[in-house]
Amino acid sequence: MLGYVHGVDFYQKWAELVILGTFDPPERRYAAGTAYLRGQGRGRVRAVHGVEELQREIGNLVVEARLPEVGQPASSSYEGEGYVIVRDPDTEIVRTALQHIISRVRVELVEAQ
Repeated sequence: MLGYVHGVDFYQKWAELVILGTFDPPERRYAAGTAYLRGQGRGRVRAVHGVEELQREIGNLVVEARLPEVGQPASSSYEGEGYVIVRDPDTEIVRTALQHIISRVRVELVEAQ
């Protein structure tokens, strides 16, 4: 997330600090946020609903995503079955985009028979 909001590669910045002993703090250029996609219940992912609509509406804000795949097992972590990271210079645009993602994308799980 640091790399997304500052527009730099922080692994490179870390290497410069370790090797050269220099660190020039970059200016924050963007707001960014992550929406975790979680299904309710147990089993495997049966379907993911709402992704196409959101792609049309806010796809230009997405900088990284790992969408749940049909058939994958439900996650046991808080992170869920997938995620979407959005970025924009305007914090309110990012906040609205995240709200759209968590309110419109639905991960459907099904118990194994």
